[in-house]
Amino acid sequence: MKIPIHSVTDLITNSSTTIFTYSEGSEKALVEMIDELFKTFGIDKKCEDVFDSVVLADSETYTEYDDIPEEIKEDEVEQLYINVVTGKVPKPDWFKEAENQEGWSYYTPDTYLHLIPKKPEYENLGRLINSFLYSTNHEATRDG
Repeated sequence: MKIPIHSVTDLITNSSTTIFTYSEGSEKALVEMIDELFKTFGIDKKCEDVFDSVVLADSETYTEYDDIPEEIKEDEVEQLYINVVTGKVPKPDWFKEAENQEGWSYYTPDTYLHLIPKKPEYENLGRLINSFLYSTNHEATRDG
């Protein structure tokens, strides 16, 4: 069975509905979309001129990871996460390892695409794009 992956994939079983969010593919799709929008409207920019982007899980994924490199103290992980989200430092390789580790539920953690504006005038555009990207919302109900 093939399941097409997008930013949100719904898998339904007889007992429950589970939504898995893994945003790795969203980054390339978003870059292509922004580049095409700029081109269409005659804007002489590319996405990379306006935004940096990074796909990350919630900070707890990294602070609770069992194999944090020895050179990083546990109390420094939260600040490292903030520095990655804000584009001050690149995403460390061990973050990806932490994202691939199954948790107590036997699932890998959800990840999210973060856009980092390169200038203050791009902040609102970044917020609107993220708002659209993660606007999918559905509360499941069952009758009977």
